Amino acid sequence: MWSEHAAAPSSLHAQAARNALDELAQRPSAQLGSFPTPIERHKDLAGRPIWIKRDDLCGLGRGGAKARKINLLVGHLKANGYDELITLVGNVTNLAFDLIPVLDSYQLAATLMVLDDPPLLRDDRERIFDGLLDRVQLLPTSRTQAAVVATRAWMRSKRAGRSPFVLLPGASHPVSVLGNALGFIEMVSQFEAMDVPPPSSVWVTAATGTTVAGFLLAERLLRASGRPPIHVIGVEAYGEHTARRTKMLISWTSQWLGLFKLVSNVRPDIRCGMLSGGFARFGSQLVRTCNEVAATLNMQIHGRPQQQ
Repeated sequence: MWSEHAAAPSSLHAQAARNALDELAQRPSAQLGSFPTPIERHKDLAGRPIWIKRDDLCGLGRGGAKARKINLLVGHLKANGYDELITLVGNVTNLAFDLIPVLDSYQLAATLMVLDDPPLLRDDRERIFDGLLDRVQLLPTSRTQAAVVATRAWMRSKRAGRSPFVLLPGASHPVSVLGNALGFIEMVSQFEAMDVPPPSSVWVTAATGTTVAGFLLAERLLRASGRPPIHVIGVEAYGEHTARRTKMLISWTSQWLGLFKLVSNVRPDIRCGMLSGGFARFGSQLVRTCNEVAATLNMQIHGRPQQQ
């Protein structure tokens, strides 16, 4: 991140950033869901004001960052002539449940493979994907084997005369990053419309890094265009090189868009060590915190964990 005391952007950089923001708004989109999503003002557990961006109310599937990824992902597939999506997901995911109905509605074939990650019993995996078992392929934990299976699926699709698109796990691709970048830009625009200063920091969970990468890319462009700095903080929800993946996605996306000079040298701030026993494992402290947050903010936390 830039220092908050960095020099003001040059007029040339500011205009380039504004042009880039305009171009992002014109990216092909499936136009699914209801946006902008509302922003609510609450108080945190210490009584300090806190704003919550309610992407869970977007009306697309289970909501959240996945909905924004899907919007631009499907827009990209249709605009570029792809007719099949091949991708990997993990055992704990919303992506498969949200993605398949959208692909069906756009007559796009779906080949979804599920890695045994985090490892679960076969009965538990079948319970999680009940209703989708005929649409997904359950794989073991080996990522090498998964890559082989995905490559074979791509080759079969090509031989059948289709135009397949292979998507990395977690929808890791520049179009997904841009979907989340547009959500961040939407948030800042809402504060400007309310004539309220934007937050000094934004916290978001981080797993594959696509959401944090999108937020950081948008923050850099907004700052270069003359907006005040916002400190983006990712809270690690999956303990495996989140910061490295985030930085890779920022670099990939910025080069893909030709924005490398505007958004280079971004250093993600990923807070680690907050997982309670590992991914999808909920200890007593996390359960108590979730219950307290739900009660204090008078909000429902979907899938609120029970102590294990």
